[in-house]
Amino acid sequence: MPRIRSLTFTLLALFILAACDPYLAQPTPQVVIITAIPSATPLPTPTPLPTATSLPSPTPPPLPSETPFPCDEPNGQIIAIDQFRSPTADENLRYRVYVPPCYGISQKRYPVVILLHGAGSRENQWEELGMLAAMDQGFRLGVLPPMILVMPYWGTIGNLSQFPPDPSYETVVLDELVPAIDRDFCTISNRDQRTIAGISRGGFWAFSVGLRHPDVFGIIAGHSPYFTEDLNEIPAAFNPLDLASNAAFPPDARLRIYLDNGADDPSGRTIQQFSTRLTERGIAHTYVPNPIGAHDDSYWSAHVSEYLTFYGRNWEKDVNKLPSCLEPSP
Repeated sequence: MPRIRSLTFTLLALFILAACDPYLAQPTPQVVIITAIPSATPLPTPTPLPTATSLPSPTPPPLPSETPFPCDEPNGQIIAIDQFRSPTADENLRYRVYVPPCYGISQKRYPVVILLHGAGSRENQWEELGMLAAMDQGFRLGVLPPMILVMPYWGTIGNLSQFPPDPSYETVVLDELVPAIDRDFCTISNRDQRTIAGISRGGFWAFSVGLRHPDVFGIIAGHSPYFTEDLNEIPAAFNPLDLASNAAFPPDARLRIYLDNGADDPSGRTIQQFSTRLTERGIAHTYVPNPIGAHDDSYWSAHVSEYLTFYGRNWEKDVNKLPSCLEPSP
């Protein structure tokens, strides 16, 4: 046993000496490179979804343009009302009516112009002056609106200076002629679409009636109208010269007023006086003192196109846009 223990100590000593001897060969060290733990591979950036392209707004199919009123009639027509017995006048006050081209098939309502002739003339005076030819041409060219022209004969009562409550031509116009026209023809039966106009004595009646009844007539015109300062002939309540100064118009009357005369017209002084009185009251109107012309047919004939232009200045030119005759008048 002692021998074994001694041998153990000897081996141990030799091992220790060998481990401490620097000259003995050492095992080659192994280099262990510690690499940083790789970071997680980033997920690929998601490709952005393409922006949704807005669909173009659907373009509505173009609506067809309104078809022009199909009319192959070159001219309007005259309808003669040969029998029109007036209870007020106790006489036959016939009249003639111009209707525009294709009036019969249009089924439309039209504005109305009542045209009063002068003293010593008849209901055909306006035709002889070329009014209807001017109307047809203006309509064809698109510069005049379509309209109905009423040309009455004012007979004996129109020559009388009689006024309501006595039998008067005013009563014939208001209570007989206007209702008959609105009943028998396709009219726009309101004041803004109704004119009363006249020549000479007819111009007097246009202003006497129109200024006193702006609810019936929105447009009044006199071409060389006859005005007088003689209150024994025409009482102030019916006299256009006095009405120009004193007539009480409702605030919404919006009357359109036109008068004219030639330089050699003996009526020029009173017509200018009428215009001056309207001006002094601030009442808008059109007064045309033409440099040439007398109180005769040649003067009025030269200006019929101007008259028509004034009457229809604010009226609809497109037949398609006129109100239907199958419905009540607006």
